Amino acid sequence: MVFSAAEIAIVLLVVWTASSFVPFVPSGVLAALTVIGYTYTTGFTEPSLTVLLALVLVSLLASAVELLSGMLSGKLGGASTRTVAVGTLVGIVLLFVMGPIGLVVGVGGTVFLGSLYENGAEPRVAVRQSVYAVIGVFAGPFVQAVILAGVAVAFAISVL
Repeated sequence: MVFSAAEIAIVLLVVWTASSFVPFVPSGVLAALTVIGYTYTTGFTEPSLTVLLALVLVSLLASAVELLSGMLSGKLGGASTRTVAVGTLVGIVLLFVMGPIGLVVGVGGTVFLGSLYENGAEPRVAVRQSVYAVIGVFAGPFVQAVILAGVAVAFAISVL
């Protein structure tokens, strides 16, 4: 059985959508490269330039959303940018040590302790800020997966 370039590209886009939940996989960038690669194989005739640009930009937007979700939600919860940035770095380090739970402990714990320090030991405020940051860390991959699923569907509609 021989698969067409369009079918291979669609399967890859589905794989990149599923890989949104795997840490350190740049799913949005891989989706953009897949669309560009398919367009290259067709001699830049399919999909149209407008569709190509839209799919690439939306794929890159998905990556940006995933990267910035924890920081954005932490800021929405009232945590300082510095606290959320340090929490993200600590979470990434703990991800290698403890796995996914390390990411949650690192982000949540660091934002909690930083917020306690900054807000004069106000535990309710610190808990709220750390919960917002952790929710953002978990929401990012889901949002990225939804956006990339839309990219996969739009790509399939445009080439099939």
